[in-house]
Amino acid sequence: MSESKTLKESRKQKLMVSYGEPVGVVAAQSLGEPATQMVLRSFHTAGVSSVVTTTGLPRVIEIIDARKRVKLPIMRIRPEKSIARDYEKVKQLKQKIEEVKLNSLLDSYDEDIKAGTIKFNLSKEKLSANGLTLAHVTSRIKNNFDGIDISAESGSISVKYKSKKDVKSIRTSFVHMLNFAVAGIPGIFKAVIQQSDDKSFYIITNGSNMARVIEIDGVDKDRIYSNDIFEVLRVYGVEAARNLIASEIQKTLSEEGFGIGFRHISLVADTMTYTGTIRSIGRHGIAGDKASVLARAAYEETVKHFINASVFGERDPLKGVAENILIGKQIAVGTGRIKLAVKKEDLKKIKSNYSEK
Repeated sequence: MSESKTLKESRKQKLMVSYGEPVGVVAAQSLGEPATQMVLRSFHTAGVSSVVTTTGLPRVIEIIDARKRVKLPIMRIRPEKSIARDYEKVKQLKQKIEEVKLNSLLDSYDEDIKAGTIKFNLSKEKLSANGLTLAHVTSRIKNNFDGIDISAESGSISVKYKSKKDVKSIRTSFVHMLNFAVAGIPGIFKAVIQQSDDKSFYIITNGSNMARVIEIDGVDKDRIYSNDIFEVLRVYGVEAARNLIASEIQKTLSEEGFGIGFRHISLVADTMTYTGTIRSIGRHGIAGDKASVLARAAYEETVKHFINASVFGERDPLKGVAENILIGKQIAVGTGRIKLAVKKEDLKKIKSNYSEK
């Protein structure tokens, strides 16, 4: 017991950070140096030929800049364990998730803008492949578009506007119908079923909509994944978003062949999220919110920061690293954090010794 306890204590000591160590600078160096060596590849197949995602340096920049719209959002959806090995049930789940637009079900369509009519000729094969019926598609159009008469017969749907409209508004309405989602979840453009090593099935999607997906019966809500950080923040909270930032940075760097200590990555993730929301590293986020005028001016937009500081009469406390380097003052890092004080009695002795000499 004593040996194991000693081993634990020694490991703990190794993990501890020395007082005054500039962890932010070390983390910035650890991430910044390999980022300059990364290949500028924008896309990666991620194991599925039809589902792509941003990788490499573009993905790191996307995360660090805290961009609210991910260029290529993806989701990994795990079915509940009771159906995870049943391909047919997972396929049914996929059909509930994947967005199906009306124009993807058509063989052809005929429109008469002057008369205000359009006829959709649906493909039986496409309807069957998506688990849909003519009645379902007709009902969806009828419930989502006002002022129309609709009828269905022999594999086609006919739509006519009741009142006369101008040509432009009729054509616009027809375009909206063609792009209308008759099934699935908005934002999930494509879904592909994949199989794990344990023979269970899961779904990979192009597009992300976690809030709607977790409402579907059969989805394992505890094992759902999205690479959209702000969506994870909205649905699962700031701690989940923090974990996603850290894991996405680590995964992206490891795919490029760089092994970086997780403590540096987790520090970046903590810094971006400790306020309860997600902030970027740049001038519109963390760097732009620093208390020091000189530190803000040293990063970007120098003149703007000096003008604002002079207008509002700001004072610089000179407590950080960047501002003290600028003015040539000792920085509060390492031994610079230590303040030495001398007792009055000792000071008198020192002065008397010097005066005797």
